[in-house]
Amino acid sequence: MLASAGRFATIAAFLLPLAATAPTPTADATAPSKATPLHIRPTPRILPLSALSHIFDHDAQINASSTAQEGGTLVARSMLHSEASLVERDLFGDHPEDEDTTLEKRRLQIRASCLDSTATDATISSLFYYGGQGTTVFLCPGAVISTTNAIFFTAPQQTLTTYGNPTGSTRATIRVTANNQSCAVYGAWPGANNVVLRNIQVDGNRPGLGLLQGGLALLEFGGNTVGQVITQIRAFEPRGWSCLHAAEGDGNQCSSMTISNNAIGPSGHAPSSAQQFRKRDSTGSYGPYNWADGISIACKASSVTGNTVTDATDGAIVIFGALGSNIQGNMVISNDRQLMGGINLVDFNPYGGSFAGTVVQSNTVIANANFIKVGVAVGGLVWGSDNRTASRTYGGTIKNNVFRSGSTGYFGYAIAASGHNSTTIIGNSARQANFGGVESSACFTSLFPLPPRQAFVDNPWTTPGSTLQAGFYKNLAFGFAICLAPGRITVRGSPY
Repeated sequence: MLASAGRFATIAAFLLPLAATAPTPTADATAPSKATPLHIRPTPRILPLSALSHIFDHDAQINASSTAQEGGTLVARSMLHSEASLVERDLFGDHPEDEDTTLEKRRLQIRASCLDSTATDATISSLFYYGGQGTTVFLCPGAVISTTNAIFFTAPQQTLTTYGNPTGSTRATIRVTANNQSCAVYGAWPGANNVVLRNIQVDGNRPGLGLLQGGLALLEFGGNTVGQVITQIRAFEPRGWSCLHAAEGDGNQCSSMTISNNAIGPSGHAPSSAQQFRKRDSTGSYGPYNWADGISIACKASSVTGNTVTDATDGAIVIFGALGSNIQGNMVISNDRQLMGGINLVDFNPYGGSFAGTVVQSNTVIANANFIKVGVAVGGLVWGSDNRTASRTYGGTIKNNVFRSGSTGYFGYAIAASGHNSTTIIGNSARQANFGGVESSACFTSLFPLPPRQAFVDNPWTTPGSTLQAGFYKNLAFGFAICLAPGRITVRGSPY
C-alpha cells in the first residue's frame, strides 16, 4: 500500500541522510580474502528510495512533532498494516544529552509487515542500505525470494531473518536464479560488524542452473568485520566452491564469528570418472572440480558449533587456520555423495601455516552410506605432495572426536596426519567405523604406497613435535591420501 506523497517525503527526509553516509555500492577488484578463494567483490543493486514507497502504508503517520517522549528521546513511527515488523531502525541511536540539539535525540522506527515472495534481492539490499546500522528485515514464513544478485548487508548490526524465527520448513527461502550468480547473501562488506543471518533457507540451485566456474560461495561472510552471526540456516546446492565462506579479510582482520546450529548441504558432486575419485553409484555424470565445501572458515577466534553438514564433497568443514577458533559439536554425514575430507586442517594460507589455538573437539563424522576418504585431515601432505619443510602447517588440537559408519559406509582413514608440526591429537574414537577403498592411478603407489586402510595414520618424518594418541600407524612416509578411490570395505571396527 502506498503512502501519500507528503508522508513518503517525510520518511525520505529521515532516511536520506543515512544514505549519504552509507558505503558507496561499487565493485572492488581487490578481493577481501587474500588466501581463501579470491574474487571480485560484487556490487549490490540499490533501488531509488521512491521505489520503496509501496512498503509504507497509506495510513502511515510520522509523529515528528509529537510531545510523546521515550526515555527523553522523541520517537517517530510509521505503522504499517500489521503488527509484524519488516524493518526496525534506530536512525540516530542514543546520544549524550544536548539541550540545543533535539535532532540528535530523535529515533525513527519504521515498522511494516514481513516481505513476501514478491520481494527481490534489490528490495532487501535497499532496505539495508537506506536503513543503515541496526536495521532488521523480516521475511514472511514460507516466502520464496528469487534473487538475481546477492542480498547485501552494508552496515553494522543488521539482521535478516524469517518473522517469528521458525526453525523448520516454514523458514523463508532465498533462491539463486541468475545464470551468472552463485552468491545469495553477501555479508563480507567492510565494516558490516555484528550482522546476523538467521532462520532462513538458502537454495543455491545448482541442480537447476549448474556449476558456475569461479563462482563465489553461496553465503559470503567475514572479510573486514567482527562479530558476525550465522545461525539456524539451511543452505544447500551451491553453484560455487562452498556453501558458507567466512573469509579472513584484508590482513586477516576478521574475528569472532559465530556459525551455529545450521544445516549445510548437499554441496557439490564427486566426479563420475576421474583419477582423483569416482562416484560410487551411477546416478548422474559429473566431471572433475564439481566438488564443494560445506563450511569454509578462515575468520579467527570464531565458534563453529552444533552444525550438521550432509553430503559435502570437498571438505565438509575446512579450517583455513582460523587462529583461536573452536570447532565443536558438529556432525558431518556422507549419505549420497562421496566426501574427500570431513574436517580439514591442510591449508597453509592465510596464516602462514599456523593453526595456533584452534581446537577441533567433540565432533562426529559419519560415513553413513558412502565413502569418506579422510575423516580429519591434518597437514598439507594429506591433501597433496609438497614435502618442503617451509610449507608445513603447524599447531592446533584435535580431541575427543568420534568416527562411525553405517552398514555400507566407510572411511579411507579416520585421521591422517602428514606435513604438520606440533599438533595434539588425543581422545578420538573410531571403534564403530569401517575402512576400505583402493589406491587410484593418481596415487604414488610404486614410490610411496599409502598405509593400509585403518583408523589413525601418521607420517612421523613430517609431524615433529606432535603429541599423538595410541593407535597411530607410523611405518610409512606417505602423502596425497585423498588419491584413494572407492573399493570394498576391508576393516569393520577399530580397537581405538
